[in-house]
Amino acid sequence: MKEIDREIEEIKIYRRKFYDNRAGVYDKIWWESPESTEEIDGFRNLVKVKHGEIVLDVATGTGIYLIEMAKKGAQCYGLDASPKMLAQLKRKIEQLELEGNVEEIRVCEADKIPYPNDFFDWVSCIGMLEYYPIEYADLALNEIRRVLKPSKKCFIDIPDPGDKENQNRDYLYKYDLKTFENMLNKIGFDILAKNVAARMIQYLLSKRT
Repeated sequence: MKEIDREIEEIKIYRRKFYDNRAGVYDKIWWESPESTEEIDGFRNLVKVKHGEIVLDVATGTGIYLIEMAKKGAQCYGLDASPKMLAQLKRKIEQLELEGNVEEIRVCEADKIPYPNDFFDWVSCIGMLEYYPIEYADLALNEIRRVLKPSKKCFIDIPDPGDKENQNRDYLYKYDLKTFENMLNKIGFDILAKNVAARMIQYLLSKRT
């Protein structure tokens, strides 16, 4: 196994345990964070999901963003590596009576999306890429592009490398923006919009045909 592959697998194991251990308190911590309102407002401003569209939320966790799209009438699929985070999401779906708008919730890694080519109208991947080297971002984004319909849209975010607090967080991967955006172009995405929300840079992308 290559060193980078070993690093990625170790991160996967650590992150799965990390989120399993915090699943019960994750929503409370997230909503109380000073960044949450700005980040979700940025999402709402850029992601205009329509009723009946088929959407995938990669690394959905407790489904904060998936639920936003389900409430708009989208047919939602969610993937996450943490079974306990998904258990929280399933409870929320039942409590909010959104079962009719959630097609499937599945334990899965972002680099092995179990759906066919050209299947989704929207794909989102929020709060995940920052924990992995850019080599893994490349793998995950190639998978996202594969399952996205031609000319359809994707929403992702990464840490702002210029943010001083991000710079002090050694556990975050801060991609060089030019390198990252060149990678997006090479994969086959066009950048439709770019927004700074709190400590994150949010991208609205379109799959180039």
